[in-house]
Amino acid sequence: MGKNILLVEQDKSFCKLIVPVLEGRGHKVLVAASGMEGKGLIQKENLDMVILCAPLPDDNGFDWLTALRATGNKVPVTFIASSQPELHANKDRLERELGVVLAVSKPVIPFVFGAQLEGKISPDDAQTGKLKDFETMFLMLVSKYARMLPAKLEDLAVAINKSKEDPEDASLIAEVRSQAHKIKGTGGSLGFRQVSECMLFIEHAAQTMHEKPEKEQIALWADVDRKLVDARIMGEKEAQDVASVVSAKEGQGQAEEAPASMARILVVDSDDGFLDIVEELGKQRLVEIVRAKTFREALDRACILPLDAALINVLADTPDESFRLARELRNLPGYETLPLAFISASALVKDRVEAAHAGASLYLDKPLESDSLEKAVEHLVAIRTGGRPRILLVDDDEFFANTIALILRNEGVIVRILTDPNKILEVMQDFPPELLLLDVMMPGITGFEVCRMLRQIPRWQDLPIVFLTGQTGVENRLEAFRSGGDDYLPKPVVNEELLTRVKVRLDRARMLKDRSDKDTITGLLLRRAFSEQLAQLLADGQRNKTVFTICLLDVDKFKNVNDTYGHLAGDKVLAGLGQLLARRFRVEDLRGRWGGEEFILGFRRESKETMHAAINRVLAEFREMIFTGDDGQEFKVSFSGGMASYPEDGESVYELIQTADARLYEAKKQGRNRIVLSHQTDPEKSATAKT
Repeated sequence: MGKNILLVEQDKSFCKLIVPVLEGRGHKVLVAASGMEGKGLIQKENLDMVILCAPLPDDNGFDWLTALRATGNKVPVTFIASSQPELHANKDRLERELGVVLAVSKPVIPFVFGAQLEGKISPDDAQTGKLKDFETMFLMLVSKYARMLPAKLEDLAVAINKSKEDPEDASLIAEVRSQAHKIKGTGGSLGFRQVSECMLFIEHAAQTMHEKPEKEQIALWADVDRKLVDARIMGEKEAQDVASVVSAKEGQGQAEEAPASMARILVVDSDDGFLDIVEELGKQRLVEIVRAKTFREALDRACILPLDAALINVLADTPDESFRLARELRNLPGYETLPLAFISASALVKDRVEAAHAGASLYLDKPLESDSLEKAVEHLVAIRTGGRPRILLVDDDEFFANTIALILRNEGVIVRILTDPNKILEVMQDFPPELLLLDVMMPGITGFEVCRMLRQIPRWQDLPIVFLTGQTGVENRLEAFRSGGDDYLPKPVVNEELLTRVKVRLDRARMLKDRSDKDTITGLLLRRAFSEQLAQLLADGQRNKTVFTICLLDVDKFKNVNDTYGHLAGDKVLAGLGQLLARRFRVEDLRGRWGGEEFILGFRRESKETMHAAINRVLAEFREMIFTGDDGQEFKVSFSGGMASYPEDGESVYELIQTADARLYEAKKQGRNRIVLSHQTDPEKSATAKT
């Protein structure tokens, strides 16, 4: 929930930096330009925090705060000193005598300061730790860029001189523009604002140089040289400011670099030694491992921490307990689509069937190979649905991409970076994103061209695409939308704007996709959406020479249910079966409502023999579900099913559906309440058997 914050600061330019950061986090900010004005607002407003910047035009700040405490006012105060020495000289007094909750000195990095302040306003231990981790990582990223900046400016100087020597070579002036563009975007996003402004001038000069007559070009090059000198001077100053902030953090013991985890995985095993090994592997692979030694502990952890997947040890003596835990995890709110993997030292065939029924995407063997955890986690995270959003970030400037990725990952987003846009289709096949952040200026191909290509592919026609561009003129904005983009963000990126726009696009896309793809009663895919994904399943099977299986299900005697217990009761049956199917099987398996009381399932890289037992387990569960009629009567229902596998039973979607439908007819003929794998019946007779 947003808080009421008073900022007491006379410097208007500083207020312009800080206020948007706080408002972007949902807080209401009041600004007072003097101590007297601040006292008046404190008397009138109910405040959650006061940010006091010293000195004030009518007070030194310390006396103002002392007077405030003398009145008995205990509002939390953040104190911003004018310099590091001033802060060190008064830190003990500020914290012990005057009750300051956060004391920092100028210069501050706005987004980092926002994270620091958030931890004081909302003092949740886990959240505070997360913000401290982010603050440390962001500062280290800024510090690293500060060390690299002189070399980048020198490379730009070389490019400028080459272009001067050969003004007719368009590629040389394009290189000047490209390098200035990157420094502008990355430097500005990391707080090097004055450097960024110099780069904006150089980039624009390079873009318009060819339009100028020779004399004006000479003058413009002279201006470029002056801006480059300014950038070097400003870069040194801003780097020193960053160094002072990092030095202060080192004094507080917070300067260790700790990369953001790519995922949070629950690992359930009673063996401490194994958990230690997995945890160490996780650190190497940027995976946060949540340990649990008992099933009750695992459920408790899942209720507290947002998980991306779970790895569960299958105990040799009591394997059923492990599978029951998996089902209970899937029954928790928000975890209906939690990817699961099982680990076993002695896997049996029947255990693998139970694992498939419980929703296992992977079944790993002990001992775990050194690289198998990384591969398993990548697979589980890639198929995660309904949880943390997945964003693909395409930008040839790796430093800028890492900056944006850090900001997004801190908000729980799974981010994958791609620096070569030519590989985008290959990467999107393995990592299907929910949103694409796309740079415009890239070597060889522009972001606009990439966007046009994606919009010609049915699968990606509705994918939200947000451009990252330093070109914010009218023509460039229009081109972003003409090429099929949904939005654009100017470089340098304002972090709060980035997070807000990304959230809005993700929420809107998910809402529209659910409305168009999902059946409102069962929550499963509608026939059209299922058919599209089934076509992709077929393409994968053809491309990789792998099998897959489909199963058509039909609720037995559904017309009698409606006639006897009412249509509302019939809807309850459909909804109950839909919810059961959603919780069972793997996340990547397909589930759809084919029409009426018919359902359809698709199992990637699984034969019908393997899945037959798992579907029978679901049938057994469904038979035990008790439904209530419109008049309060209780009743039970069953379903029948027919299965078909690619390529054994057909090499096209049509052939597979026909075969599965014929076997569904056979199941009805044999007395219903069963799943059939093979038949001798003519497919044309199938329609007459269903009631």
